[in-house]
Amino acid sequence: MVGVVIVAHGCFASALLTTAEQIAGKQEQVIALDFTMGENAAELQLRIKDAIRSVDTGRGAVILVDLLGGSPYQAAAMVVMQQPGIEMIAGANMAMLLEIVPVRNDTLMNVTYAALKGGHDGIRNFDIMK
Repeated sequence: MVGVVIVAHGCFASALLTTAEQIAGKQEQVIALDFTMGENAAELQLRIKDAIRSVDTGRGAVILVDLLGGSPYQAAAMVVMQQPGIEMIAGANMAMLLEIVPVRNDTLMNVTYAALKGGHDGIRNFDIMK
């Protein structure tokens, strides 16, 4: 199973995982890392490395980060550049996370594609005139 690490500012990572589990049930090999005030990117990078070790059982892992270019993104990027078999996607949202739940037994590439597609497709404008 492909592992998942969610990394985000504040309590967003924990909130995403808690909500996903409320909808889809308990998730194995998924860790949420909240980047809190006072923590630095080097500390976060070490926590990401530890989380990857915990969730990757040989099938790889996907890191979902909240914001392109933010501290979680930068810390995760350093890990991705050092470790093969790890993918990272910025712009984490609930649709993205829920889309990968049923396909985590697939290849890392297919799980990554499902996350990208789910995240993109989950963004819609509500237009009552249509």
